This record gives sequence, structure tokens and C-alpha cells, in this order.
Amino acid sequence: MGGDIFIITLSPSFEVAFQPHGRKARFDHEVSVLQAARALGVDIASICGGAGSCGKCIVKIVQGKENLGEPTPEEESLLGGRLGEGYRLACRSEIMGDAVILVPKESRRGAQRLQSEGLDTPVTLDPQIRKQTGGEATRILWGDTVVDTRPSRDAPIHGFAVDVGTTKLAGYLMDLASGDVVSVVTEMNPQIPCGEDIMTRLTYAMGGSEQRETLHRSLVDGVRQMLSDACEKADADPLDVYELVLVGNTAMHHFLLDLDPLPLTRSPFTPVDLGPRDLDSAPFNLGNPKGKMHVLPLIAGFVGADCVASILATGVHRSDEPCFLIDIGTNTEIVVGDKDRMVACSCASGPAFEGAHIRHGMRAASGAVEGVWIDPDSLEPILTTIDDAEPVGICGSGLIDALSEMLKAGIVDTSGKIMTEIENPRVRRSGNVPEYVLAWKRDSGIGSDIVVTQLDVRELQKGKAAMFSGAQMALSSRGVQPSEIVNIYMAGAFGTYINRESAVNVGMIPEFNTLDIQQVGNAAGTGARMALLSGGVREEAQTISRKVEYIELATVAEYNQAFLDALLLPHRDLNLFPGTVKKLGSAHLQYGRLHEKTK
Repeated sequence: MGGDIFIITLSPSFEVAFQPHGRKARFDHEVSVLQAARALGVDIASICGGAGSCGKCIVKIVQGKENLGEPTPEEESLLGGRLGEGYRLACRSEIMGDAVILVPKESRRGAQRLQSEGLDTPVTLDPQIRKQTGGEATRILWGDTVVDTRPSRDAPIHGFAVDVGTTKLAGYLMDLASGDVVSVVTEMNPQIPCGEDIMTRLTYAMGGSEQRETLHRSLVDGVRQMLSDACEKADADPLDVYELVLVGNTAMHHFLLDLDPLPLTRSPFTPVDLGPRDLDSAPFNLGNPKGKMHVLPLIAGFVGADCVASILATGVHRSDEPCFLIDIGTNTEIVVGDKDRMVACSCASGPAFEGAHIRHGMRAASGAVEGVWIDPDSLEPILTTIDDAEPVGICGSGLIDALSEMLKAGIVDTSGKIMTEIENPRVRRSGNVPEYVLAWKRDSGIGSDIVVTQLDVRELQKGKAAMFSGAQMALSSRGVQPSEIVNIYMAGAFGTYINRESAVNVGMIPEFNTLDIQQVGNAAGTGARMALLSGGVREEAQTISRKVEYIELATVAEYNQAFLDALLLPHRDLNLFPGTVKKLGSAHLQYGRLHEKTK
């Protein structure tokens, strides 16, 4: 098995060397393998942020097993017999002497496919930053206030719109005189080493002022680097950037502005401030030191400025017809409404679709299985992977496809149970856990079979049930049926690449006509660009943030039962999916004990 190699030495100091990276450093204090990896920039997945719960940071001790601490209970639970083969969890392995450590391919995050494309919603050009020429000089105005004077009449003025996502950052350098996009850049969120989901990072921030500063500083540094890259790409000068507009979920908003995140960890999860903010850019060292920053307003604790921006981009707030907007992620935001009334909720769909708690789950990086088709007779799968590389794991779109295909082929019944009585080598038990083999060892890039286990199916059921029940509560609150929805938008990277039919088959979203579902890409990035180019759009954003009615699902009496009903495939109430049941109702579909087979 190929991989990265660490050499770590202790007493009085220890050396860390990485292969194939060839990086080396010395430490004079005891560290975990994960801490050493972070210090040297070694790529190790850690979805739980080092809490010992995700099991993704598996490494192999090639030499020096005796120099590591005893396995922890978390390692014994997650690794089992693999401990005897030298495998450990990087976040739980304390090093006390020389060691050589291998990072298997499946434990590396890899370069992730990032989403920057979105809608091209027209907007009237009316930026807050504009230039006024007189003689041979140019005055730079923010509104009616002169913020700078340039010696040239031809001085360019640029702006930078940023979507600050939990996983990725997307930045758009724009010419404020013409409204044109000059360059686009994307980067992974540099906070990921502190936790790959919002709640893990909030927990990290609660560790003290140093941790909170780390989250703030890394995010600002990431935006600054992205701005530098965008300017270099366009042969522009960062000093010509006089305004930034930023959007993000509520947690990213607080981390970016260094606001106290504690209220977001306790009910009723009220943000420090919901309103928009206009700030000087100098304290953040972003763009021209005489420039400005604008942050769009929030809606509620877990519905942030990114949701406001997505509403702007899709025009839900202007629509005469009922709309449904869903931005799928670890925290999924759902908006239902039109120009007269909008309701929104956020559901904790969990990190399963980002690869957490899934045996071979991973983010959307090279080698991730992103599409699955299973022959219903032979149960042989056909897989598509990112970059057409050897499969090394399964990303979110591949997981939904796999679950849909397993349901259609009768590999799982409508309760989600894997049917181990099927006589086929791909359906088996491993350690008494039922599983379906997507890729044999000989065909994979990780030296082992790639499987979907019974535990994986249960995690996916919980995630899709959270989304469907959230959508159901939003539709009910707005007083509309799925059949009445005219405009359906799926936003974000996951919403862009997911198979719409598979999402309906498993009951992730209501039974919409899949042809009516518009996959709109990075709608939040589009909304940020619109706000950069128009003061009127910023006023619309404030109206949206005040107008949207937030539904706190935890306070809705019917929600718990709705969630439980949505755990089944596609749902306990099959009358909600008549077309899907008819389509799936072949000889292969297996009904669980809570469903009576309809004739």
C-alpha cells in the first residue's frame, strides 16, 4: 500500500520526515501523529476535528510501534482487529519515541472538486464604490464619501465577492466600472484542520481564546490569499480592490468577524448580531487599506447570509409563484415561498454526505465514486469516479446513487435493511455487519474492497430523513403542497452534482417532477456578486432577512414523528411518493415490515 511516511523521534527531541513529501522537522515535546501532521502540512483527513469519533485519520505504524502510547478505547472501537496490523488513529496516537508512520491513500483529503459556477442573475450596476475623475486625478468614493485619491484618470477600481463556505471558499474579482467578472478562484476552507463541520469548529472555538483566534485568523488569511491569487490571475493589483462583499453561514460569519460564537452553541442559538455590517478593510489587511467590507445580514442562528444571497440569486423573494430552494450540506437550509411570504429552516442533515461516519466515505476529490448504476439481475455495479481515477472512496452524490440503486435492485428493502439472504458474492456479512461490495480490491485504489455497509445505510437514512422532514415542515408552514411548487432550486456543490432522480427515489426531497428541478450551482456566490455591484441589492438583502420567517424545527411538535416517518425508503407514507413507488414497483423492490406491498 503506497502512502506518506512519517519519521518521528523523541527524547530530547524527535524528527518528523514525510515520504513522498520529503518534509522534515524536529519537535521537543510529545505530540499526537495528527498534531505533527498539521504542523508539517501533511494531508490527513479529520472530519471530527481530532475528537476520535470519525475514524478517518487512520495511519499505519511501520516502525516504532513500541514508542506509541497504548491504544485508546476509541481506537479499539473503530479499528478492532486492525490494531494488531499496526493501524492507529492519528488523533489518538501519542508519540514517545522514534517512529515511521504511513498515511494510506484513503486517509488523505486530496484535492477536492470545488463549486464556483452559479446563476448569472442580471443586476442594475450601482456599486457603492465608484470613481470620479477631475483633472489628472481620480477620486474613489464609497457612497458620497471620498476614501482615496489616485493620481491617474485611468485608475481601475475592483471589488471582491466571497462566499465563505464551511468546506470551500469561492472568490470573484470584479471590475466595478463595468460589472464584469475579472477572475474566479476557489480554495478549501483553511479551518478544516480544526474540524470539518460547523459543530466541530464551534466546539474547538470553545476551547479558549487561542482556538477562537486560530479560527478567525486562518479564515481571514484564507480570504487574503484568495484575493492575492485572483489579482495575480487577472494581472491586477490588490490595492485596486476597494470593497469586499462576504456571505457565509452564521458560524463562518462569526468566525470571520471574530464575534463570540458561544451563543451559537446554546439554545436558542441567537447570533450576536443579525444585521448587515459595513467595516473598514484595513484591520483585516484585505485589499486597499482605505477600502471597505460589507457583510450581508443573517436570518437566524443556522440560516445565514449565504441563504440571503441564494434567495437574491434565485429571485424567490420576487416570484409570483411558489418556490422551493434547498442548499444541501452538513446543515441544509430550505426556503419555501414567494414575494408575499417566505419561510426557512435549517436541518442538521449531518456530515454523512461529506463522508463522515461512512466506512469508505470521502469528500468530492479525485477517485471518489460519484455515480452508481446496479444491474438489477446480476447486481453488478457500474461506477463513475471523479477524474475517472481508480475508486478510493464514495462521495455524497455517489452515496445517494448507491442507496437508490440498492433499493431499486432489492439489495435493501424499504426499511433500509440489507438483504443478506440474497445469494450473490457482492452481498455479504463482514464481522457480522451486512454490506454490499461496490468495488473489489483488485479494482480499487486503496488495496481493499470498497463497500456500503448496513451502518452506512442507517447514516444516510438519518441524513435524508432530516432533509425531507425539514422540507415537509417548511411546506406545511407555508401552506403549499409539493405539486403546487413551480420553481425548484437545488444549490451548492452537492446540489449541483447529485442525481435528481436518486434524491427523489430515496426520499431526500419531496416527489417533485425531476425535470423541474434546477441545479443552480453556487447561488450564494452569485448573490454576493450582485450585492457587490448594487446598493439596491443590499437593500433587498435587508428586506429578505427581516421578511423570512424562521422555523426552529426543535420547537415544532410534529417534527420528531415526521423525522421518524422519513427514515424509511422513500417514506413510511408511500402515498407521498405515488410516482416513485409505481416506478420502483418491479419484482426487485423489497418491502420492509412497516410497508404492505401494494398491488
